[in-house]
Amino acid sequence: MFQRKEQVLEVNPDKIDTVIGKNSTFEGTIKSQGTLRIDGNFTGQIETKGNIIIGESAKVEANITTDNIILSGEVKGNIFAKGQLQLTSTGKLSGDIEVQNLIIEDGAIFDGKCKMLKSPQSNPVKNDEQKK
Repeated sequence: MFQRKEQVLEVNPDKIDTVIGKNSTFEGTIKSQGTLRIDGNFTGQIETKGNIIIGESAKVEANITTDNIILSGEVKGNIFAKGQLQLTSTGKLSGDIEVQNLIIEDGAIFDGKCKMLKSPQSNPVKNDEQKK
């Protein structure tokens, strides 16, 4: 019935641009490009053109806009990901999501609504538009 596709997002730990460490607390707005890793506490807003890694010890209260996200900690807020959201077995998410691809591992907790985005390649051109 369900077909399993293994397209797990892998992020090179050597290419992480910004880190909020395990013993850190941060409040505010983060706007960045590149990869962001959060292992501590964050409250606010996150907008990044890149990837986000939420570590197992992280507690985040924020609305997040990103390309891809791996969530192993706890997030309270809405997530908009142009690409993939991977909710690992230790991840907890309370909020609504809009994603193109969604992976939820066994043991993960998701409480919210999900809207799946169409991939750019799967947007069929309507017959009216083809004639123009």
